[in-house]
Amino acid sequence: MKDPIYIKVEKTINQPITTVWKTIAVSFGSVANYNPEIKTSNFDSEIKEGIGTKRHCNTKDGGFLKEEIIEWNSNKDFKLKLTESSFPMAMVESKFSFRENGDSTKITQEFWYRMKSPMGFLSGLMKGKMKKTLESGLNGLEEYLTTNVN
Repeated sequence: MKDPIYIKVEKTINQPITTVWKTIAVSFGSVANYNPEIKTSNFDSEIKEGIGTKRHCNTKDGGFLKEEIIEWNSNKDFKLKLTESSFPMAMVESKFSFRENGDSTKITQEFWYRMKSPMGFLSGLMKGKMKKTLESGLNGLEEYLTTNVN
């Protein structure tokens, strides 16, 4: 099996780390509030914070994703994995890291994915589209925090 494709995106948002962490990590089930790629989202577990927290997302194009947090370091980073999806993904993991930068927060999102067989050959071809999707999520977050905080 081939190694997963790796993508890294970063964005500095003019909000304190506690606000950014709360929006992305603590409100994990509410990603549809800011990510334009997600039509609806909700918690899909009794656990609402930390390892084992699950969410269900319906995408704007009619698909769905189920994800679970597998690593958690409060106000620093967390990692999630895809557990079920309508998309032909064999694996997806994503790690969000947060670094305070004065009154701003630098978010780094690392993303690993691999398409299901027999579409594995498309994994590399999807990299540009996947990167744009990740960037759209971070841009949506910035817009949401700028409009809805303060």
